[in-house]
Amino acid sequence: MNQPIFPITMPRWGIEMLRGTITVWHAALGQSVKKGDTLLDVETDKIVNSVESPVSGVLRAIVAEKGATADAGALIAVIADVSIPDEKVLDFVRNFTVGGAESKPDAGPAAATADPSASGASVSPIARRIAERLGIDISKVKGSGINGRVSKEDVEAHAAAYSGKEPGTASAGAASAAAANPAPTREKMSPTRATIAKRLLESTQGIPHYRLEVDADFSALFDLRASLDRGVVPISVNDFVIRAAALALMKHPALNAQLLGDEILTFGHADIGIAVVTEKGLITPILRRAETKTLQQIATEARELAHRARSGTLTREDTTDGSFTISNLGMFGVDRFDAIINPPQVAILAVAAAADRAVAREGKVAVRKIATLTLSADHRVVDGAGGAQFLANLRQLLESPQQLT
Repeated sequence: MNQPIFPITMPRWGIEMLRGTITVWHAALGQSVKKGDTLLDVETDKIVNSVESPVSGVLRAIVAEKGATADAGALIAVIADVSIPDEKVLDFVRNFTVGGAESKPDAGPAAATADPSASGASVSPIARRIAERLGIDISKVKGSGINGRVSKEDVEAHAAAYSGKEPGTASAGAASAAAANPAPTREKMSPTRATIAKRLLESTQGIPHYRLEVDADFSALFDLRASLDRGVVPISVNDFVIRAAALALMKHPALNAQLLGDEILTFGHADIGIAVVTEKGLITPILRRAETKTLQQIATEARELAHRARSGTLTREDTTDGSFTISNLGMFGVDRFDAIINPPQVAILAVAAAADRAVAREGKVAVRKIATLTLSADHRVVDGAGGAQFLANLRQLLESPQQLT
């Protein structure tokens, strides 16, 4: 090590990152680590990245536990040689500064704060939530962390030791009543959900949306899809939509753009965001240069991006600088819906379920696979006529799907 005590701080990935939430510690307190070993995972915005140890040594202090949120640059752990006294490590934690300002454990907005009822010891956020759920007086829990910090494990150990018989806690009758009528669960937004909320609020308040809707006949598309070689990765209806949208965007570049202040950035390729439903919320990885890819290539890449979105392995590059977004809820049987534009993009396409409908064809009633497509566009950049022309071109491609193969 270059110095006897080395701080591990919340990293900053990109200028937009202000804070991160620790999702898991891969190293335990007191464990020896080598330079390059994975210490922890941090969630920020819509991605989770791993933090590697910059040095070799022993993890002597964990200042921010799993579930804690800390500002970029804040102290989250300390690595030091085993020969360094505990008191010196504690002094390092107490006196650590960032940019000239004192940095205290869990300085992030959702981090633990000192609890007067816990004899001055700090309590991790997850420990407090578990104690409230179990009806445990947090002041009676003995913390095992630095300065008596109370962790999730401390609360669980306390609960197991007393088995609900702790003096001053709820009686068996009260506990039974509480179990029969549990209190509502209070949970802080995850970084992903908070980012989604912030961006959607900005979009709805700041973008003059308008919507255009068309019904497209997917019957020929379904027939063609059934006749295609399924290959390693089957081609889905959404893969057809992505390719058709990419080709249409090349003819209508006003929709393949971003609005940055008073400047319009028009893309030369269709970098299409694919809305993916995950446990953490809606994540939109980008399928680059979609107009240059075959249906099979789109199918393979789209599934890989969806898998990485759900497993939390997307990088920042996977989710930024898209030119257009497609949100498909057809698999949920939704008849029609409109989507909110993902700024700074200027348009988004909502794709509903393709279902059997009775329609008029050459003076007769026929049953066809009809899907409703809804375009939401930013009226500051895209005129209504331009949006309508894009939708007409898109429908023509989807109703004549041989053009997409």
